[in-house]
Amino acid sequence: MLKVKNLKVGYGNVPVIFDLSFEVRQGEVVAIVGSNGAGKSTLLKTISGILRPSAGEILFCDKRIDNIPAYRIVEMGISHVPEGRQVFGKMSIKDNLMLGAYVLRSESEKAARLREVYELFPILRDRENQKAETLSGGEQQMLAIARGLMSNPRLLMVDEMSLGLAPFLVDRVMDTLKVIRNKVTVLLVEQKVQEALEIADRGYVLQNGRLAMEGSGAELLESDIVKKAYLGL
Repeated sequence: MLKVKNLKVGYGNVPVIFDLSFEVRQGEVVAIVGSNGAGKSTLLKTISGILRPSAGEILFCDKRIDNIPAYRIVEMGISHVPEGRQVFGKMSIKDNLMLGAYVLRSESEKAARLREVYELFPILRDRENQKAETLSGGEQQMLAIARGLMSNPRLLMVDEMSLGLAPFLVDRVMDTLKVIRNKVTVLLVEQKVQEALEIADRGYVLQNGRLAMEGSGAELLESDIVKKAYLGL
């Protein structure tokens, strides 16, 4: 579904990602893990068209997307749940969700997506008229994921889902990915290595903008390098 080939990305003259290649197959949950500053968020911003690579290619369903505007990438079927949730705090939960559906043409299609999202996240339906800022951190993360699903994406990219959440909320939010994985392909960027690899079909370890390791989620969890560098074992 997604192929990244020899990607190089930077900010001005400062390189961040070096010659990176990986792929995501339809129906998978793929985790990209690594420490803070490894280039994970930069990678997702580049795939979604917010940043432009200095070299390399990004293909989505065999079509090159690294040279088209971000809004067109959303229309093609990629949705990006940004780091830090970025919900619109003064707007209602329902209005936040409807903003995620702006690419859908018909009102009936928008209503159908809203029903599906409410089935996944009943707490959002129960509180749809509350301001988003009244939700807890974990609930805001659910809202951000739900908003990403409103565009009916083929690929959902989720950036640092656990950021700023208490451990029990991290488990709760990770559980939502287990539910939606049957509906959409997921590319997950995460600092919490163990939690991400436990739900991932495959994973890639990013270090200083370079691919350090790859394998199934189970294989990486058993790797001595991963255990030592990221799990404190």
